[in-house]
This record gives sequence, structure tokens and C-alpha cells, in this order.
Amino acid sequence: MTRHVFLFLGTFLVGALLALGARTARHQPHGKAADVPAPESRTQAATAPDHAGHASSAVPSTSPTSATPVNTVCAICGMPVDPKLPTATYQGKTIGFGCKMCPPKFKAEPEKYGPLYLRNEVLSR
Repeated sequence: MTRHVFLFLGTFLVGALLALGARTARHQPHGKAADVPAPESRTQAATAPDHAGHASSAVPSTSPTSATPVNTVCAICGMPVDPKLPTATYQGKTIGFGCKMCPPKFKAEPEKYGPLYLRNEVLSR
């Protein structure tokens, strides 16, 4: 009986270690916490005065808007668009994101992700 208990415990520990190793090997973090804009910067951008008379920059804006996004799926993470997250404008169209880690990635490479958002496709890895 004692032998069976030790055999069970040994098998359990080996299985747990293998599962932990497999999970660690497959883990892919979205990004660093430093990539996420601070809440103060979002509120300041939302209350900034309108500068409609100035020329627009080539970089897409990432700001909370009331316009409905043209996409239903986030092109970066593949999750459904979260209406609570800020949206961005790409080629005059509003796009939405699936998680808070996606807007900084989109802002860094808008030409890579923008067409996928407009076609409502997910980035293939």
C-alpha cells in the first residue's frame, strides 16, 4: 500500500512539472506594462482643445471616440472589439481594439496593422 502511495505521488509530481514546463514554453506575453499609456494621459488627450485648423499628422490618433469601429475583431490579438477601450483613426475610419496592449502596438506600426483592421482580419503568426 505504501508503495502505491509513493508511486501515485511520484507520477503526480512528474506530470505537474511537465505541465508547468509546457505552459511556460508556450507563454507569450502581450508586451511590457510600460507600453500602456497612463490613465492621466488619456484624460488629458480627451479634454485637449480642438485644433481642427491645423494640418493632421501622418500618425493615426488613438483617442476615445463615440464613432462605431469598422472592425468587430482586433487584428493584433484576435479578440472581439472592446467598446470600453479607446479607438484609433486609420485612413479616416475608426478602428477598435480587443485589449489595452493593442493600441500602442498599432500606433508603433500603423501600416502593418491598419489594412487588417479595415478588412476585419486577424494577423496570422
